[in-house]
Amino acid sequence: MMGNHSRRRFLELAGTGTAVALAGCSGGPSGTATTDATSTDAGTETSQETTETATETTEEAEPEVSTMSTVFHFSSGESHQNHAVANVANLVNDGTTEVETAELIANGQGIRLVTVDSSVADKVKSLVQQGVKFKACQNSMNAFNFSEDDLIDGVETVPAGVGELTKLQAKENYAYIKTP
Repeated sequence: MMGNHSRRRFLELAGTGTAVALAGCSGGPSGTATTDATSTDAGTETSQETTETATETTEEAEPEVSTMSTVFHFSSGESHQNHAVANVANLVNDGTTEVETAELIANGQGIRLVTVDSSVADKVKSLVQQGVKFKACQNSMNAFNFSEDDLIDGVETVPAGVGELTKLQAKENYAYIKTP
């Protein structure tokens, strides 16, 4: 694959009328071959088709803006709940970072974060309304005798918090943030 520097040099040469023959190379994402160059008098002219192909390739080569997905892991006690939701809110409200999906997985003692009795229940509800996914570990819910009726509206359950964290990172390529 031709690097950006090489591609620019190729385009400069093609645009000045210098013959460029790159056997077997394609013109980029469009797959248009750039081997249609013709030369006369020791390679001083190129065909119009090569120059047009080079121009099309330049227009298609603009970089894509990538979005990211992030999973927060919260397993701490109640004294850290405010800090945890503040971290999530900071990411969601950061205008310099394009986040496609933000999730928080609560397990262990952290399960209390997503219950209706949480000291930050209103903040969790607000983040749910902004599209943040909150997931409660069913194993932790069982250990602390919580049912789905104890969860804030919009909170999903997963069989195991650590399993969900593993899947999101491995299969979905999520960034992982352990929040206090």
